[in-house]
Amino acid sequence: MKLGIVLPRGMHFSKTGATSIDLVARDLVLRSRFQADTCVVGGLVENPFPDVNFIPVPPKAIAKNAAIILQRECPDLVVVHQHAESASFIARRLPHLPVVLHRHGLMRHKRGLLSRWRKGRALKHLSAAIFVSDYIRSSFLAAYPQNNLPTFVVPNGVDGVSWEPSETKEKTIVYVGRAREDKGVIHLLDAFLRAKPDTWRLHLVLAVQTQDERRIFEKITGKACSHTGVVIEKNLDFTQVQRALGRASIAALPSIVAEGFPRAVVEAMACKCAIITTPTGGTPEAAGDTVHYLPMPGAPDFLQQIAAALQLVMEDIDYRKKLASAARERFEAQIEIGRVAKRYDDVLETILKTRTADTRQPENTR
Repeated sequence: MKLGIVLPRGMHFSKTGATSIDLVARDLVLRSRFQADTCVVGGLVENPFPDVNFIPVPPKAIAKNAAIILQRECPDLVVVHQHAESASFIARRLPHLPVVLHRHGLMRHKRGLLSRWRKGRALKHLSAAIFVSDYIRSSFLAAYPQNNLPTFVVPNGVDGVSWEPSETKEKTIVYVGRAREDKGVIHLLDAFLRAKPDTWRLHLVLAVQTQDERRIFEKITGKACSHTGVVIEKNLDFTQVQRALGRASIAALPSIVAEGFPRAVVEAMACKCAIITTPTGGTPEAAGDTVHYLPMPGAPDFLQQIAAALQLVMEDIDYRKKLASAARERFEAQIEIGRVAKRYDDVLETILKTRTADTRQPENTR
């Protein structure tokens, strides 16, 4: 099967600056049995990943330019990551090709009935949708109950060889993610400073791309500037992130926003970290009962709960080791990239076979 993969605007298909969606797309291609016949279309970047057939297009009007590329490449099936409008546009431009939406987060549902009807109608041009969690799929089905689009769930996975624990774990609490308030990073910093551990350090690995993220980054650095136990780094490439997670004993990811299927949690599981996180969105689908869950972020004592969780996991060595081992075991059994990529390939084959069978049926038998 020949595949065309489309990355929407805002992605950065490069070792430095790659988003979680870029990494998911790359991992799935590298472990796919269709890798040799797959191309990835995305916005122009310097030094794109060299191990994938990447076709750059101008970062503006990506969907329009991608449709031109796909018309030339003639794939059997097209996958558009995240952006439903781009997927619908390509499906309308190339009606002879099955187009699949691969959704990583909740869709924005406009309140107006007319707007929602229009979006639901646009989605009917697609052949199927893949969601990274049941949480996201359920939200979609609730918003568009009349839509007969076939839907599937394939979780995010990572490579358990690249993402692995170091031989020696350090007394480090690591946060990996965007510099955004709704990721809980400021609460985490305040909780760590409140706990004042003598022998532990907090390592904040921050992705800083937008103006708002730069503002939050400056706020964080201002808070932490006088504390030697806090190390802050930004825009590391993914191999540096791997090393940071591999060395850390604890990963603290207290997201306030509901995550679809948080890749950072999956990476921390692979790196055998004891994880402190929130039970929001699709996180329980990823982590199961292998992590220390905080209360829901709206709790009035959320900051105190983070501080207490940090204190508990830092001081109780047996509990920390139990969490770390359980996380790695669950990762290997369920969400290692080899298992996930096979499931993904199987789903794409099913979608293509169904589409082919439908187009072969006489009109009066449908």
